[in-house]
Amino acid sequence: MWRIDACAHNYFRGMATMSAVVCWNCGRDLADIPRPISRHNNCPECFSDLHCCRMCKHFLPERVGVCAEDRADPPVEKENANFCSFFVPVSDAFNPNKKSKGDAAKGALDDLFGKAPNADNDPEPTDAPTTDPSLDALNALFRPKK
Repeated sequence: MWRIDACAHNYFRGMATMSAVVCWNCGRDLADIPRPISRHNNCPECFSDLHCCRMCKHFLPERVGVCAEDRADPPVEKENANFCSFFVPVSDAFNPNKKSKGDAAKGALDDLFGKAPNADNDPEPTDAPTTDPSLDALNALFRPKK
């Protein structure tokens, strides 16, 4: 009588449900990625690691440092490739409304310091010179005397 342990069961179950898997970062269809997904596989579109917590059905985004699989030892970085033997890819890992760490950090900086000037959104140039009293005072200090 054959006995399949939990790791092998997850391995084969992950292979069966891989037909509609998309990248967790960009949403690209991963039908051309060989199964099972190894820790060395990257998305052909955005080059994100695929064998990571963000791509797993046991991933709990609302709980930091916790995995739904009790026996798993969850890594600190959920976007990096890992050696988890309980990895089961999920088809709905991509969320276009979810910001990545970089987008969230940029948004926080924009909130703190204001939006960075963008060349596309520059206002129309005006012919009238703008005068800044502090700039005028600074120029008066360091302007050569005639």
